[in-house]
Amino acid sequence: MRAIITYHSLDGSGSPISVPPRSFRKHVDWLASGRVRVVSVRELIALNDEIDAVALTFDDGFANIAEEAVPLLRERGLPATLFVVTDHVGRDNRWRGRREVGIPVLPLLDWDVLGRLRESGMTLGAHTRTHPDLLGLELEAIQDELSFAADEMQRRLGERPEGLAYPYGAVNSRVAGIAGRCYRWACTTEFRPLRSGQSPLLLPRLDAWYFRGPDGFASWGSPGFRARVWYRRQGRRARAAIRRLGTAQR
Repeated sequence: MRAIITYHSLDGSGSPISVPPRSFRKHVDWLASGRVRVVSVRELIALNDEIDAVALTFDDGFANIAEEAVPLLRERGLPATLFVVTDHVGRDNRWRGRREVGIPVLPLLDWDVLGRLRESGMTLGAHTRTHPDLLGLELEAIQDELSFAADEMQRRLGERPEGLAYPYGAVNSRVAGIAGRCYRWACTTEFRPLRSGQSPLLLPRLDAWYFRGPDGFASWGSPGFRARVWYRRQGRRARAAIRRLGTAQR
């Protein structure tokens, strides 16, 4: 089974974007055990479904990633990708000046640290300029969010990103088409493993928040694990449908 595992913040707040550092350490122990191959997103896309492999990603660029994740990943030789919100680098996650209910306000990495992470081998991808819901934007604004983020990363870091993560997983055929002009691959928040024939611009991911308990990923690839992922996916889809209905009725 192939899958992209995604994290946001490593902290003990208990928020929907937070995985406790102790849980992350257990995940790293499992990842380094040899049970699965840990590869880059680009490498994962090219592998066969029969291979047990994962790619690690971190959204938003929280400062605690450099403190809690990077030392462990380096020690174990595990690759990872970090997605950057370019207009908020060195600031915090109050996207466009607004705080999200239930989400802690946390500092984000600055350009100097991001440059050092890139030089040390971490892959850096884009997470747009300002972290909007791209489905709510006009065509020109979508293009601005996607292309200008890549431009700024090239200017600041000397390398143009090849990967993107859609904020909130918000994507449709129009957004994906625009993303394809700027990036080679892009990640959604669709909760499932990869499968053959997967569009590189619509890559699903498994949110590590659902695996922060004591068992973590221990049963990886088993029928029980696959069933657990399937049920989680259905629950997330149902909640997303309810949110869309509520938005449409306002």
